[in-house]
Amino acid sequence: MTDAAHFAALEGAEFIVLTTHRRSGDPVPTTVWFAQAGDRLYVTTQSHAGKAKRIRATARVTVAPSDRVGNVSGPAVAAVARQLGADEAHVAETALHAKYGEHYVTLTSRMSAGTVRVFIEVTT
Repeated sequence: MTDAAHFAALEGAEFIVLTTHRRSGDPVPTTVWFAQAGDRLYVTTQSHAGKAKRIRATARVTVAPSDRVGNVSGPAVAAVARQLGADEAHVAETALHAKYGEHYVTLTSRMSAGTVRVFIEVTT
């Protein structure tokens, strides 16, 4: 299976459930917007968000297609995630903007008010 094929179940999905893990190993599912560019997925969040903190501590995640309230509509696949550096963020920003257009601009303008926004890259 190629890396891009690993995420085939996400094709056409508007949202995913990104499951991160606490240090104890307990899973924490969160519904998020995402964009795929080649064999990588991109997500944005606030730097102080729980999912960002958990990814910085433990890179292991799973992703599954879902609706906006987190009802999973396909199989979950294992992956690894990392926070992108500022010099890498443009790839994620471009992919997310291309997928969601003005909705993305509106969401991120509200998200960025008074906080630092970060980008997460998910790979196999």
